[in-house]
Amino acid sequence: MTTIETTTPTVPLRLVVVDLYRDIHKGIRAELFGVTERAGNVDPTDHADKADLAAHVHRIVELLVIHAEHEDGHVQPVLERHLPALAEQVASDHERLEARIALLAEQAADIVDGPGNPRWNGHRLYVELASFTSSYLAHQDLEERVIMPGLEDAIGADACLDIHQAVVGSIPPDELATSLAVMLPAMNIDDRVELLGGMQAGAPAEVFAGVWSLATSVLDQRELEALAARLGR
Repeated sequence: MTTIETTTPTVPLRLVVVDLYRDIHKGIRAELFGVTERAGNVDPTDHADKADLAAHVHRIVELLVIHAEHEDGHVQPVLERHLPALAEQVASDHERLEARIALLAEQAADIVDGPGNPRWNGHRLYVELASFTSSYLAHQDLEERVIMPGLEDAIGADACLDIHQAVVGSIPPDELATSLAVMLPAMNIDDRVELLGGMQAGAPAEVFAGVWSLATSVLDQRELEALAARLGR
């Protein structure tokens, strides 16, 4: 018997001092929405079009796996100590989602050179992406509405900031660039100023120059000018 997952946002969203999830979740949502839409209109007869879609799916798969590793390494141990029931739920969610992520990777490969009807293979991937996105959104909602406020109540804002800094400090430069390229276009101007302003103030000049160069490649001119004005560039 198939279990249908549903979620109802019965817990009001609460403002927290340090939000571990906001920026990366915006980027992940944007990627999932975009690739699902793309899967819906891919040309079943165009090999290059299908290969481009498969590559996009694989990039998202890699992003999701890395994001889960960061959570498992830095957030999960704190949840296990202070909020064990939520830790158990997160562990269960991650195990279930990881299996579906592996399936997405398989189906993305199939649309390029897999056996069977190409049109059906594309539609199957589209439906799986839509269903996975629904499940993943429910998981993100739990983290944003329940886990983040619960963490702040349990350990305090300063300790949450320590977790955030530990996560960022553990990310290799190439991986950080990949994450920023996904996050920045999905963020609003205040989010961008907070993130890049902190980097501008605390990172070496040459490091921030690289971050700024990346921002110029992923933001449109209007967004970039607004950000530069707010950062005093």
